Amino acid sequence: MFPYYFIRFSGPLLLILVGLKILSGYSLVGRIQAPWLSDLHINKTLDVFLLFVFIFHALYGLRLFLIDLGMVKHEKILFWAFTLLSAGLFIFSYTCFF
Repeated sequence: MFPYYFIRFSGPLLLILVGLKILSGYSLVGRIQAPWLSDLHINKTLDVFLLFVFIFHALYGLRLFLIDLGMVKHEKILFWAFTLLSAGLFIFSYTCFF
């Protein structure tokens, strides 16, 4: 049940975070005069959180898609497989890009 709720809450959270990232990019190039937005754009914590939420949202969504199609019968095994895959992909992405 956790992945279902995670998908439901992380979707709107992704919209907010990506919107903030775009808005802060406009502030960084000078189109919007808000210095706190410029600082937000170069904030590594926001980038790491955005990457984490994006990866887990995408792979849990794929998991739910496979379950809804009836292609998988062992949901707990699939949950742990996708959780480990998401964590591995997050760690790999974090070490490569940050």
